[in-house]
Order: sequence, then structure tokens, then C-alpha cells
Amino acid sequence: MKHWKVLPVVLMILFLAGSSQAEEKSSKETPAGKVKAMEDTFWAASKAGNTVKGVVVEGNSLFNGTTAPQDKPYTEEELLAAKISAERNSKLFILAEDGTLYYPTCKKGQSVSQSDQAHRIPRVLTEEQKKEGMFTWSNMVPLVGRKVELYGEIYPGYAGVKGIHIKSIYYEGEYLVGE
Repeated sequence: MKHWKVLPVVLMILFLAGSSQAEEKSSKETPAGKVKAMEDTFWAASKAGNTVKGVVVEGNSLFNGTTAPQDKPYTEEELLAAKISAERNSKLFILAEDGTLYYPTCKKGQSVSQSDQAHRIPRVLTEEQKKEGMFTWSNMVPLVGRKVELYGEIYPGYAGVKGIHIKSIYYEGEYLVGE
């Protein structure tokens, strides 16, 4: 009977030992190595056609009829209204070149309590962009109206709108709020 009291302690020690070894293995990769691996994965997926290319659109303006998909998704007036709505946490979508709507979401099976629009997305940079010292991350709100290329897990979604868990993003120009 005394052995049953010791069993939870032994299991906890084994669990902690195993998790510290896993952390030790994952911490061996340097941040620069992780960025390089992310970039390599993105460029390989882009070359193979496994990325989503489209424009970041704001849901209110798209669904309430104040804008319509076109060569340039927003006029200057529409873009200002869309950015204000995005800053106020309206939903953002990616309108792909083929007309498919993608909704940025968290990883399958993960529940979050904050807006997925606010998290930092690793940004893929060209060598030229790296030389200019551009931001190495992005979030969706300042990108309303801009063309982007995304890599991530795509989920089937509902009613023709697909979900996408964005792992990395590429776009031209600098990451400037209001630009």
C-alpha cells in the first residue's frame, strides 16, 4: 500500500525529466536557424504553388456591400473606412486570386481567448528586404488592402470560406501602420 503513495511522485519526476530533455533538444536550434528553416519552407511551398496569394480584406466592407472585389480592392475612401474597422477588431479575410475567401484562424484543435488578428506572424523577407532592415514579423490589421502571400495549414471551412492557420507571410514594402 505504501508503494501507491510513491507512484505519483515517481511519475512526476519522470515527466519533468522527459520535458527538460525535450526543451534541451529544441533549444539547440538558434533563432537564426529557425528563421532560415521557416524561410526555406515558405520559398519551397511558394515554388510548388502551395501558398495562398491574395489581398487582405476587411469583413464588414466586403459583406455589407460597401466594396466589391476588383483589381484594386479598395478606393482611397473605402480603404480608410476598412482600416478603421479593422483597428476596431472587425474580422479580416484573405481574398485569394482565385476568388476563395480564407479566414485566419488558430491551429486546429487550439482554442484562444484573444483575437487571432493581433498575433505576430513570422515574415519572410527577400535578401534585398533584409539589407533594408525591414520588420521580421507582421500582424494582419495594417495589411488591409495589401497583396500578401501566405503559407500555412488550410482547413476546409464552411459555406465556401476556408480557414487558414498562417505560419508565415510575405509582402512587398515595409510594415507601416497606416501605409
